[in-house]
Amino acid sequence: MVNISVVVCAKNEEKYIGACLKALKNQIVKPEIIVIDGHSTDKTVKIAKKYADKVIRDNKKGVGSARNMGWKAASGDIIAYCDTDSTPPKDWTKKIVENIKGYVAISGPLIAPGAREDIQMQLSFWSNLVFRVANKFNQPIICGPNMAFPKKILKKYPFKVNVLEDVEIAHRLGKVGKVKYMESLKMPIVPRRYEKHLLETILKHYARNYIRLKILRKMPTDWDYFKN
Repeated sequence: MVNISVVVCAKNEEKYIGACLKALKNQIVKPEIIVIDGHSTDKTVKIAKKYADKVIRDNKKGVGSARNMGWKAASGDIIAYCDTDSTPPKDWTKKIVENIKGYVAISGPLIAPGAREDIQMQLSFWSNLVFRVANKFNQPIICGPNMAFPKKILKKYPFKVNVLEDVEIAHRLGKVGKVKYMESLKMPIVPRRYEKHLLETILKHYARNYIRLKILRKMPTDWDYFKN
C-alpha cells in the first residue's frame, strides 16, 4: 500500500492554517499531516495540533531546511507540499498517488477562486501557461504550494536553498528523471502576496533572489521570502 504524507510549513499563520488542515483531513486518500512550525508566536501551533499527526518546530535554518525536516519526519512513500493559504481539493492527494509513478516530481497550477479577475488571469498565465511551456521544453518548473515527490527521490536530492527552492530542485531533478506537470492538479490559494500586481511581484521575487543566490551568494533564512 502506497502512503502519502503532506508537509505544511507554517509561521504565524493562525488566520489560514485551520482551513488548510481541515481540507487535508477531508481528503479522499487520507494523508499523514506534518506541520513544520517556524517558531510561531501566535496560535498557529495550537490550531495545528488539532489536525496534524505531527507538529515539529523548525531549526531556524530557513524554509528549504524546514521542507527537508518534513520529509525526514514523514512515514509516507510520497511527500506532498502545500502552503497554509492553500485549500487542497478533496481529490488532491488521490490524484498525486494515481499519477506520480515513474516521475521524480509532480506539480500543477495555482488558482484563486474569488480573487479579482485580473489576478486570476495573471495567476493562470504564470502557474499554468508558463509552467506547461517550460516543462514541454524540458525546463521543468514546479510550484512550491502544489508539489509532490517520491520520498526516495528527496532522500537522494533534498532541498538545498531557502528561496526559489522549488525552482532549484526542479532544475536538478529534471536532469535525473521526468517531472510531470499536471494541469488538472489544481490548488486553490488565497493570493495575499499578490494583492496589487501579481506578475510584477513574482518577477521581482525571482530576479532579486536569483541575484542573491547566484551572484551575491547569500542564503536568506527568513520564512517570509517575498519580503526579503
